Amino acid sequence: MRLAVRLTAQAWVSSLALLMPLVASAQFDDVDAFPASEPERGCPKRPDVVPFTARNLVGLTGSGWLAHQAIIPESKDRFFLESERERSGVKLVPEDVDVRKLGAPDPSVPLWVFGKADSAACRAVPVVWWAVRMGTDADRKTYLMSELQVDCDVLPPGRLSGTPVALRQKDAPTGCKLRRADDNSTSEEGRGLPLELSDVIPERASCEAPECQRKWEIFSSRWDDGSAVFDIAVSWMKRDGKKDPCEWATEDHTALLLRPAGALAPLPMRSGGAFFGGLYDSTGLRTVLSRELGVLNVHDAGKPKAAPKAVRYGSPTEEELAYAKRTLSPCKK
Repeated sequence: MRLAVRLTAQAWVSSLALLMPLVASAQFDDVDAFPASEPERGCPKRPDVVPFTARNLVGLTGSGWLAHQAIIPESKDRFFLESERERSGVKLVPEDVDVRKLGAPDPSVPLWVFGKADSAACRAVPVVWWAVRMGTDADRKTYLMSELQVDCDVLPPGRLSGTPVALRQKDAPTGCKLRRADDNSTSEEGRGLPLELSDVIPERASCEAPECQRKWEIFSSRWDDGSAVFDIAVSWMKRDGKKDPCEWATEDHTALLLRPAGALAPLPMRSGGAFFGGLYDSTGLRTVLSRELGVLNVHDAGKPKAAPKAVRYGSPTEEELAYAKRTLSPCKK
């Protein structure tokens, strides 16, 4: 009996030893069966960028944003007819209208909205569509825009740094983020231009104090790999003995510059407007966005000398055209 007990005990230990690898294997199999986190896709090489416009700028009440979807061809514009085409306006697009026939991209492809700076994009889908007529007599068009249902918070209208932008693509751009201009310096602080930027600003030998004054302002963003974007505005103002700033001879210069990773000096970017932001991922800066009158420029950060892709999202008004020029002149007219 004792021998039988010993054999039974040995058999139990042996059986347990044989079972342990199976139990351990089952545990690891369970871990592998858990859904893995979504892979990091990063920023797309050729982003399909979607600009936004504040509701109040197109004549709608309430605070919020409209996403630009398309420019409606004149031949398909049934919203503004005859004399209505000569002025601005906004009309609701009925739910039974196939917006793809108006030029809209496939509505089933989601938008991924970048709201707050340095945060991941969140999913959004169109819920209400609008036909927006805007511009001047020289350039007036009807734009197809949409309200969105967004899965995250975005800043309200009121400042350029809070204006959202989106990517249109099937899968989430995981790992891709938007950085706004996060540094600002001016000549009012009593400092000279940074040495790395002084070579790209035109010299004005005839501008000598106190009869001539130079003012400058720089907005910029930098990344860990050493790349940076600089948005520079410079104004030279000759007094010629006159006290009224509006009578001073003023010359203005603006430039959008990119310093690639590893470069010692920045390079001018083609067709650069005001710096809007930069899309980046774990590999560094991928896309630079700049904005000018009704156009969002999409620059490939790897090709600073290449012409950007221009995405038109609006026609400027007479007032916007009048104040479009960037100047640091104290003249208030």
